Amino acid sequence: MGDTPIDVAYPTAEVPHLRIAVGACRLTAGPHGGEGWVIGNYHDPTDSRPIKVIEEAGGASITEAKPTFGRLPAVLGGASDYDLEIGKERSFALTIETGASDFDLDLGGVPLSRLVVKQGAGKFEMDFPQPNPERMGLLDITTGAVGLELENLANANFSEMRLSGGAASYDLDFGGTLAHDALVTIETGVSAMTVSVPATTATKVFAETTLGTVDVGDGFTKKEGFFLTKAALGGVGPVLTIRAGIQLGSLQLRTA
Repeated sequence: MGDTPIDVAYPTAEVPHLRIAVGACRLTAGPHGGEGWVIGNYHDPTDSRPIKVIEEAGGASITEAKPTFGRLPAVLGGASDYDLEIGKERSFALTIETGASDFDLDLGGVPLSRLVVKQGAGKFEMDFPQPNPERMGLLDITTGAVGLELENLANANFSEMRLSGGAASYDLDFGGTLAHDALVTIETGVSAMTVSVPATTATKVFAETTLGTVDVGDGFTKKEGFFLTKAALGGVGPVLTIRAGIQLGSLQLRTA
């Protein structure tokens, strides 16, 4: 059963791009405080999916010679595993592309200028327990049939967030510190979505459903077509604006 160490150095580009494009797998990643851009280990119990790391001046790609984007193997021992640690020394853009996978990402304190996620199916968890020290221009997430859990999104420090998906369940927590005005656009199909924001964060939510329901918890007041937190009613800034369009399903709005 093959284990392959991963050690990717920072490239020469001023703002490099890291691309992780892997097939059906489990991937766990968190920050590290040492030298190097990406370190870790790849475990392939089948010895049939060799890893491929491409390092160039503009960035690096972590992928496989022949990625398999189908379902995770039914037998737990058959799934490949990535265990990664990501450096915090330099700002960079990150793209993640995967199929039916199980992802658990801790990106606390990682300086991301842009983050793009494309996942076909499976489970995707991402957390920002510490603020991103770099202002993120765009957080762009596209999913298929996914169980998606995003925590402490205010700490991602994005200016714009876009989420689009199909039949899935979404749990979006905008905890953390909102450093500046931010816009979130959500477009989903058949989905169950929960959006949670701190009561102290000025938040405006415009919710539109075709054949769905909107369940608004305590802490929101409807005004001029928007649901506003008390902080937004009081004119406190910065402001988080969320525009959620759900074709068929449910949207729950909660304050924490």
